[in-house]
Amino acid sequence: MLEGVDSANVVLVTNVGQGFGRAIALSFGQADYDVVCADNDVDLASKTAAEIEELGGQAIPVQVDITTQLDVTSAFDKVYEIFGDLSGVIHVAAAESLSAFDEVSEGELAELLNENLRSTFLLLKATARHLEEGYFVLVLPPLSADEPHVLAVRGAMIEMVRGFQKKYSHVRVNLVTPSRSPSDPKHDAPLVKTVRYFASSASDGISGHELKVTLPAPPKILESLLPEVQAALDTSVRQADLEASVYGDEDEEELESAERVG
Repeated sequence: MLEGVDSANVVLVTNVGQGFGRAIALSFGQADYDVVCADNDVDLASKTAAEIEELGGQAIPVQVDITTQLDVTSAFDKVYEIFGDLSGVIHVAAAESLSAFDEVSEGELAELLNENLRSTFLLLKATARHLEEGYFVLVLPPLSADEPHVLAVRGAMIEMVRGFQKKYSHVRVNLVTPSRSPSDPKHDAPLVKTVRYFASSASDGISGHELKVTLPAPPKILESLLPEVQAALDTSVRQADLEASVYGDEDEEELESAERVG
């Protein structure tokens, strides 16, 4: 367990289906938190919740459209109905636009505003109403997304958090900005560790801060493949060695015997 992190807490994590949200949810689950896995895709939320359960943690999936106030309110009500309390919220609002500024459509900009800014507004409002004390950690779009429209949305999110922090001091709210888009839990670990710090008792009294997290380069395509697939694509690996690594000694002997018979 990470030093300074309290156990037996309830945390709501958004966009848990993939990327940063999934990595963060898994980490909290391994640290004995009750994790509310919120995602618009209930199948993905259920999959992440099941992964947490397999790791020995406790989790429930919740289908929620975080851009709709009714859904957000219902999600908070469900958390209190099941657990009776909520320690904090981790909102992963890291959606980005890959379009150049002079080519981005109004629809794409509206979607970016909804996924990041509108959802942050709704979740902060619900947090202010429901939490008597606790934390709110916001994961922003990555620094690598540097088109003007993305910068504008990120800037608005930062200013909203600053304004919230001044008015609602009973909730400590902090921001985390990754250097790049999500990759996998191993390579995204520095961001997860930072989020976990802001959710821990070690960060009591710390609010209104933004930490930029430099993440290591994601694995190359070859490195992300299974070892046997890597070997198959590597011409320097002999086929016999590959078969031995996949099948084991006994199976290798059977293969050799079959070749002699053939």
